[in-house]
Amino acid sequence: MLENTGRKHRIAKVAAAALFALAAARADAADLEFLRELVSIPSASSDIPEVNRAVRAMKGYLEKRGVWCAVENHPGGNEILFAATRPGKEQDFCISVHLDVVPASVEGQYKMRDIDGRLTGRGVDDCKGRCVTVAETLAKLNGKASVGCIFGVDEEIGGALTTWMVEERGYRPRRMVIVADAGPNVVYYAQKGQCMVRLVAKGRAGHSSMPWNCDDSITRLARGYLKLRDAWDARHPPTEDKWWDVLTPTVVKSEGDAHNRIPGEVDMVLNLRSVDPGAKDELISLAREATGLDVELIRYSPPFNGDPCDPLIRGVRAAIAGAGGAEVALERLNAATDARCFVNCGVPIAIVGTRGGGEHGDAEWADPSSFDIMGAWMEKFLLDPEKYSQTP
Repeated sequence: MLENTGRKHRIAKVAAAALFALAAARADAADLEFLRELVSIPSASSDIPEVNRAVRAMKGYLEKRGVWCAVENHPGGNEILFAATRPGKEQDFCISVHLDVVPASVEGQYKMRDIDGRLTGRGVDDCKGRCVTVAETLAKLNGKASVGCIFGVDEEIGGALTTWMVEERGYRPRRMVIVADAGPNVVYYAQKGQCMVRLVAKGRAGHSSMPWNCDDSITRLARGYLKLRDAWDARHPPTEDKWWDVLTPTVVKSEGDAHNRIPGEVDMVLNLRSVDPGAKDELISLAREATGLDVELIRYSPPFNGDPCDPLIRGVRAAIAGAGGAEVALERLNAATDARCFVNCGVPIAIVGTRGGGEHGDAEWADPSSFDIMGAWMEKFLLDPEKYSQTP
C-alpha cells in the first residue's frame, strides 16, 4: 500500500513537472507569436497609422498582463506608449526600446520566419524582439520594482518624439536609463552626438554650351566643401581610439539630371558624429565662414559621455555577465540610439542589447536565446540593483 502510494506520488510529480514544462513552452511560444504579430505590422517610422497600430498591439499585450500603460498623443498624429510596473510618469529606472523600423528592403520581410534557430524579418533584431523581451520583463516585475519603458516610435529618424515624452510630457527616470538597442556582451556608457547640416549653392542655371551665361554652382559647392574639409580636419585630427569628431558628406543633389544643363541649385548633406556638445555650433559657424554658401541645420542630437565606473553601469555589466556567462565589455558607441533623448535627465545611461545582425538590410536576423538572456539579467538587476552595483 505504501509502495503504491509512493508510486502515485512520483507519477503526480512527473505529471506536474510535465504540465509546468508545457505551460512554460506555451508561454515562450506566445511570446514568439506576439513577436510574429509585431513583425507583420509594417511600422516604418514615417507610416504613422502603422506605427500607431504597433503601439496599440503592445499596449493590449501589456494590459492583459496587468501592466500600467499610458499613451500620449503627439500633435503630429503619433501615439507614444509608456508602460510601468507601478502607476506614474517617474520611475527609478526607465528602459528605452522602439517599435518603428526602417522600411522593408525586399518583399516578404514583414513575415517572421524561423530558419535553423534564427529568426528573420524586419525588426526581429532592431528592435521588436527586444520590445517583446522588455514587455515580458515589465510583466514579471509588475508591482515588485519601479521600472518604466518608453516604446519609441521614431528612433530610426531621430527620436524627437521620445525626447518630447521626456522633456515635454515628464516621463523621466530617477536613477538610470537602459537603452535596449545594441549588440550582446557589451555595455555602452557613452555615445556620440549626431548633427546633419546642408550646404546649398544657388545661382543661374542654363545650357552647358554657354557656361558664361550661368553660375557654376557645382564647382562652388565642391570648392567650398574642400575648404571646409581642410579647416575641420586641422581642428579635429583623428585619434587612435576613434573617439573624435568625425565629419562626412553623405548626400549630394542637384535640381536636375539633364547632362547638358548647368543646374542652378546644388546641395550637400554633411553628417557629423561628435563627442563635444559644442561641435554643432562650431560646424555651422565654420561652414558659413569657409564656404560662403547657405548653411541649414537638418537634425541634431547631443552626445553623452558617461562614467564607466558608475556603480549602476558596473551593476548592469555584472548582471549581464552573470546571466550570459561571457565576458562583458565596456565601450563607447559611435552610432546613435535614443540614449540621446535622456541626456538632460542627469542619470547614468547604459546601452545594451541582444545577438542579431543585418539591421536595415534584407537579411535581418535575431537569436531568440539572447532574448532570454536579456530578460533574465534585466529581471534580476532591476529587482536588486544594489546587489549588482557592489560588484568590483
